[in-house]
This record gives sequence, C-alpha cells and structure tokens, in this order.
Amino acid sequence: MAENEKKLSDKASEMADNVKAEASEAADKVKNKASEMADEAKEEFNELKEDAAEAMGKAKEFAGNAKEEAAEKIADLREDAEEAIGEAKEKVKELAGEAEEAVNKAKEKVKNILSDEKVQNFKEEASEKVEDMKEDLEEAAQKAKAKASELAGEAEEAVEELSKKTKGFFARLFGKK
Repeated sequence: MAENEKKLSDKASEMADNVKAEASEAADKVKNKASEMADEAKEEFNELKEDAAEAMGKAKEFAGNAKEEAAEKIADLREDAEEAIGEAKEKVKELAGEAEEAVNKAKEKVKNILSDEKVQNFKEEASEKVEDMKEDLEEAAQKAKAKASELAGEAEEAVEELSKKTKGFFARLFGKK
C-alpha cells in the first residue's frame, strides 16, 4: 500500500508538473498573443494618426488655395469694376463734349443763316426760334451731363456694394466674421 501511495503521489506530482508546464506554456502563448495584438494595435494607431495628419494637411492646403483664389477673384472683380467706372466716366465726358460741340455748331449755323440777306426778313421770327432752340439744346446738354454723372455714380455705388457682398460671402465661407 505504501508503494501504491508512492506511485499515486508520484503520478499526482507528475500530473501537477504537467498541468503547471501546460499552464505556463498557455500563459506564455497568451502573453505573446497579447503582445502581438498590442503591437498591431499600436501600428494601426500610428497609421491612422499619420492618415489624419495627412488629411488635415490637405484640408489646410485646400482652404488656403480657396482663400487665395477668392482673394484673386475679388481683386479681379474690383479691377474690372474700376476699369468700367473709368470707361463710363470717359464716355460721359465724351458725350458732354459732343453735346457742347453740337450746341456750338448749331449757334454758328444760326449766325450764318441770320447774316444771309434772304433771311433778313425773317430775322426777328428766326431770332426767337433760335433762342428757344439754343435754350433747349443747352438744357438738353445739361440734362445729358447730369444723367451721365448720375449713371457713373450709380455704377460706382453698385461696384462698392458688390465688393462688400463678395467680401462678406467669402468671409462667411472661410469662417471669419
């Protein structure tokens, strides 16, 4: 019986050693697997971090490019508007000059007609009509000058308003108030 007990004790001890070895081996496998998974997770995290940094860089670059393009377009619009205003002012001056020239030509023609001997009989009547016509032409020239100045002013106001609205739009677009 002592021999059986020793055999059983040896067998139990051997089984305990086997279980201990298998448990230790399983624990090592679990540790290795956990370490492997942690390394993979860390590597994946670093890749995601790099992707996020790259995406942020691209977003900043896009926003910068969009802002730059918007500034260029605003500058182009302003330049075009200023050019149009300048052209409108020149055209107004030109029209005013032409109107004044037409009045002067009409005056000269009237003087020539009045100095003619055949027209001397109608001088009084023609003189009144000429004065009326002269006043009408001067009034028309004044009205043309006033209207041209008014149109130039309105064009300038429209350009300024467009410029303000465009700036406001891009300011809201890029988050500045």
